[in-house]
Amino acid sequence: MSDSTPDPHLELPRDVVLVDRWDTSALRAVVDQRCHAGRKPSHLFLGKAEATLLREHLGDAFGEDAVATFNDLYYMGMLVVELDTPSCFRVAGEKFMDKIDQSGVDPARWKGDDFSEWELYFD
Repeated sequence: MSDSTPDPHLELPRDVVLVDRWDTSALRAVVDQRCHAGRKPSHLFLGKAEATLLREHLGDAFGEDAVATFNDLYYMGMLVVELDTPSCFRVAGEKFMDKIDQSGVDPARWKGDDFSEWELYFD
């Protein structure tokens, strides 16, 4: 049986390294880069340090009580996911509906199909 405690020394790959404050411009640059490569990211994964910076950033804009949790929070069109790790800043996934729109396929013809599964791409 393995220990499920997160390794505090584990370094996850990061798209951006934040120091002391949230950097929307740096995130925008990563998103633009992915979009120019043909993929629109669907998720923003944050470690504890980065989640705190985003909360402070949003608190400055909307009031400190505005962001108590990231449940169902979208930021710049991506679902925010707070990870149980000290630090992470990664955009991933791909917006499924954009793929459908680009394919020319008519989703109305699929009727009962379930599209609840999605894949995350970390590159």
